[in-house]
Amino acid sequence: MMIQKILKNKISFVILITSLVGLHILWEYFHGGVTTHYVLAREDLPGISNWWGLLTIPLLSWLLISLINKKINDRDPSRIAKGFLASLFFGILMSVFWEFGLENILQYAIWAPVLIALFTRVHLPEIFLGFVLGMTFTFGGVLPIGFGLFLMTMSFLTWIIFRKAIPMIFQKVF
Repeated sequence: MMIQKILKNKISFVILITSLVGLHILWEYFHGGVTTHYVLAREDLPGISNWWGLLTIPLLSWLLISLINKKINDRDPSRIAKGFLASLFFGILMSVFWEFGLENILQYAIWAPVLIALFTRVHLPEIFLGFVLGMTFTFGGVLPIGFGLFLMTMSFLTWIIFRKAIPMIFQKVF
């Protein structure tokens, strides 16, 4: 399948991702300078330059593709592709909300992965990768990773509590 070929050839995928991040930074450089993102969008807090994306995004891509490849035989490749594409779209949608000043929608919509974790596993490497790549253009190469880790942790805890712990408690009590 095509998905398996892409995943098996992770060097090409990482080169593609690195090229896209590099082109974005090059474009920024020649159009007013490379953007610096500030923690909590406050300039009095530390800033993180988009230059870091040249390091963080390729490393994250390499790591997550390696994790996906380890489990590829246990999982349906089409589910991996669907999870990646859905989370890529979600990351892009969250970026669009931010860019158009729709923070009132964003503050609620960003919790969708935690809500979805009530029903299915969201803490998967392909979902994390899609989410981060979808937000990289707007938020650079560091903030999406940090926020994605937070959301994936919350989703994992939700999955464990509602899918594993609560049924186990009910089984012992009743």
